[in-house]
Amino acid sequence: VGNGKLPINHQIVYQLQDIFNLLPDMTQNTFVDSLYVKTNDQMLVVYLAALVRSIIALHNLINNKLTNRDAEKKETDKKEPKKEEKKEEEKKDDKEKAKAK
Repeated sequence: VGNGKLPINHQIVYQLQDIFNLLPDMTQNTFVDSLYVKTNDQMLVVYLAALVRSIIALHNLINNKLTNRDAEKKETDKKEPKKEEKKEEEKKDDKEKAKAK
């Protein structure tokens, strides 16, 4: 179209004109200010959502860590009495062997 090889399609030109007419007037300072305020408000919401999401993830991580620590502690508490029982049995066996000699 710019080089003159294609004819101008007036329907496309009319559509472009309608699009440009529907755009807001950016020369008004009140519109620019309100646009900045609205954009800042939206960005604040996005920031707060990301902050809350990261805090929840951190909270879940801490809870998971505490749960794992408690589970490991219970496991070791269960194993320790068994070890003590084995030691007591070994002591009894040693005493019996000493008496037998």
